[in-house]
Amino acid sequence: MRGEVEIVRGHRIDYQLYKYLLQYFSDGDLTRMFEAIRKPPSRYYVRVNTLRVSPEDLVSKLRERGLEVFMDEHLKEAIWLPIKGPNRVPSARKIVIADKRAAESVYMGANLYVPGVVKFEEGINRGDEVNVVAPNGEVVAFGIAELGSDEVGRVSNGVAVRTIVSVYSLPKVREIPEYEMGLFYDQSLPAQWVAHILDPRPGEVIVDMNAAPGGKLSHIIQLTGGRATIYAFDRSPNKVREMNERLGKLGMTGLYRAEVRDSRYLDVDKPELVGSVDKVLIDPPCSDMGVRPRLFDVKTMDLVRSMSEYQKQFIRVAWKLLKPGGVLVYSTCTIPPLENEDNIMYAEELGFRVVAVSIPNASGGLVEKYRDSVIRFYPHVHDTPGFFIARLVKPG
Repeated sequence: MRGEVEIVRGHRIDYQLYKYLLQYFSDGDLTRMFEAIRKPPSRYYVRVNTLRVSPEDLVSKLRERGLEVFMDEHLKEAIWLPIKGPNRVPSARKIVIADKRAAESVYMGANLYVPGVVKFEEGINRGDEVNVVAPNGEVVAFGIAELGSDEVGRVSNGVAVRTIVSVYSLPKVREIPEYEMGLFYDQSLPAQWVAHILDPRPGEVIVDMNAAPGGKLSHIIQLTGGRATIYAFDRSPNKVREMNERLGKLGMTGLYRAEVRDSRYLDVDKPELVGSVDKVLIDPPCSDMGVRPRLFDVKTMDLVRSMSEYQKQFIRVAWKLLKPGGVLVYSTCTIPPLENEDNIMYAEELGFRVVAVSIPNASGGLVEKYRDSVIRFYPHVHDTPGFFIARLVKPG
């Protein structure tokens, strides 16, 4: 057997990666996991901005709008809305093709915005019924065109298709007034645990090495009440700009220091940080094999290997930045141990010591050595994105 293996419809991995994953998962587990990845979780989580509103007050405000919203059983600032479906999507005679990322949002009920449009079929007029289709041909929604075929190429933003019925549905979260007011930030449940595992404290020096788009950064700011010295780095100027805009809406301007930098070279570019940092968060680029929903995807062993080597570079620099006794939290939204437990082994080779952590209803490590010390979430087990979290300390 050579080439690629289709685990479930639309999700292919090369044979080398398939054989690698079979060391840790059965065929049945892989199938169930990728079937779950094709769908959203049943809960859509947001994080209350406790610098501006209490969880109880936000829940009351949203319920007054007629929204179904509930508090998480364990994290006070985590609240969630139910995702419903799958729904039967009506057929339309005209189609609009969305890019992959936009299609996956529309699949859950979001409107299709102009930047996400790949193609408007000719002859579409404002008010026409259309189907929104993903690049693989999968119908994700039925909606009403807000622009005509002759208009869409002349505008750069705004709603292109207003979604009426999507395969899965929840309120259009980013159109809720409280979102625009900066009262909450949409963030998955596993990602909300990361800042708690870091346990940031007022007065500490904290570095977020991969800060954009700002979810974990803004949570760190919340947990410290903005009374820590927080450095936020990312190599993309556009991402840093967007992060600053979004955190501005949350009322966090001035509570952190953002810079466009490649964090793999912070020991050279920011020598004043070497040996002076209390806590470091690494949430590096990864193969994203736990992100959901993903309608289709292709992953290779070469990608996983290259990501693992890339991630190690951040860990090496974190070792240099941290004080003796300093804490590193490492997290990813992917599944392969090569990007997770294997990188924790590498961190131990540098001198880090793993500190056991636990989270209610989560799983432990895939590698026996870390079975009881690191955290994993699985799409098919926990009804969340796939996720990994570890806490390490630099011995004093």
